[in-house]
Amino acid sequence: MGISDLGAGRNARFHYFERHKLLRGGLLVLRCSPADAVTLAVAHLVAEGFTAREDNLNARLRESGSPWLAQAVEIGDAKGSWATGFLTDLIEDTPLVFLNRFQRGIAPTLVMVTARVLPENTTELVVFPHMGSTGDPSGARGAAGRLRAAYAAIEAASSTDGTMVSYESLRGIRNDGSPASQQMVRELLGWR
Repeated sequence: MGISDLGAGRNARFHYFERHKLLRGGLLVLRCSPADAVTLAVAHLVAEGFTAREDNLNARLRESGSPWLAQAVEIGDAKGSWATGFLTDLIEDTPLVFLNRFQRGIAPTLVMVTARVLPENTTELVVFPHMGSTGDPSGARGAAGRLRAAYAAIEAASSTDGTMVSYESLRGIRNDGSPASQQMVRELLGWR
C-alpha cells in the first residue's frame, strides 16, 4: 500500500502498527538560493501528502527585517485522528472495512520550511515539524514516516544535482528568531 492509498492533507492516515519514532527536523546546507531550497523542500513534502498553507509568511518576515524565507505545510486533522469505535467497523456495509481499523488518522502536524543565505554562496534550509495540541496523542507521531521519506527525497535530489553540502537531523530547535522555532510558529501562524 503506497502513500497515495493513505490519503493526504486533512484525510491522511498511517498504519497503526507502523513503528513510531519521534518527529525530527532537518538542517541542510545547500548550494542554491533560499527560494529554490524552500521550493525543493515543499515539493517533496507535498509529494508525501502534506498540504501547503497560504499564509503570506514572506511578506511578514520582510516587514520584520528577517533574513529568512518561509513556507508552512500541514497534515492531519484533530477530529479524524481519534479512533472510531470497534462496533462501528463491524457493522459497516462490508467486512473489508474492518481492515481500516489498522489505519489511524494523523493528528494535526505543521512543518515549517525556512531558508536563509549563508556565507560562501550557500543556503541554510531548516525543515521542522510541530505537533498540534489537538487530536489523539497516539496519532501525534503519524507524520514521522512521511517526514523521513521527504527528508530522504530532499537529500537524494540535492545530492544528485550537486547542491548538497551537509545534512543534520534536529531533535529540537532554539527560539532564536528562526521562523521554524515554536515561538515564531505561534507568533506568525497562531499554531498551538
